[in-house]
Amino acid sequence: MVSGVLRMPIKRGRDGELYEEPTGVVKGREEESGGEPATKPLRSEPEDSLFGPGKSRRSEAGDANWDAPTTPLRRGRGEETRIISPAKRAAQEDAASAKDPMNDPPVGWLVIVRGPGKGRVLTLGNGMNAIGRSETSRIRVDFGDDSISRSNHARIAYEPRQRSFLLNHGEGANLTYLNGEVVMEAKPIAPGAEIQIGDTTLRFQSFCSKDFDWPDVDD
Repeated sequence: MVSGVLRMPIKRGRDGELYEEPTGVVKGREEESGGEPATKPLRSEPEDSLFGPGKSRRSEAGDANWDAPTTPLRRGRGEETRIISPAKRAAQEDAASAKDPMNDPPVGWLVIVRGPGKGRVLTLGNGMNAIGRSETSRIRVDFGDDSISRSNHARIAYEPRQRSFLLNHGEGANLTYLNGEVVMEAKPIAPGAEIQIGDTTLRFQSFCSKDFDWPDVDD
């Protein structure tokens, strides 16, 4: 048996940088000619090689002591970049702007006059308008007031037959107030009414009324 040795010959890679190539000794064998231990090269490549794992090919200089994989190294693995062409982006914007506003015409508005989101305007639609912080709420009030329930804190309904507006408390744990009075059942609301939910106060303004509704408009 012979003890193993490790030799580190200096090699020059394809990029011109020098590096050391380890060559290991296969223990337990000797060459028949001179009794020198037989060696088996340990193939490697320079650490700063621009090649990654792939099939091996012989270098242009004929040096077969290291493998030059043919697959380029991919950097930034796990990251994905999506590129949207200007034409596609423009088409998306056109599709969004082409939405017919009469699919859900406005019947009134709520304006935040006190609390987070002060100055924001929220549009009321025909029928039932649930108020909450979630994306599924028709009237989304999500400006930092966590005391507003995520969904159905309160509801405002526009009744087209009577052309009137009604406010009712929803399913929120915190109460709803109309002009300072707690709402326990449906109550009619008039323009200028103030609705308090959580720490937010909204002022109501109607658009549709007994004098006007969208069916009155001739096409």
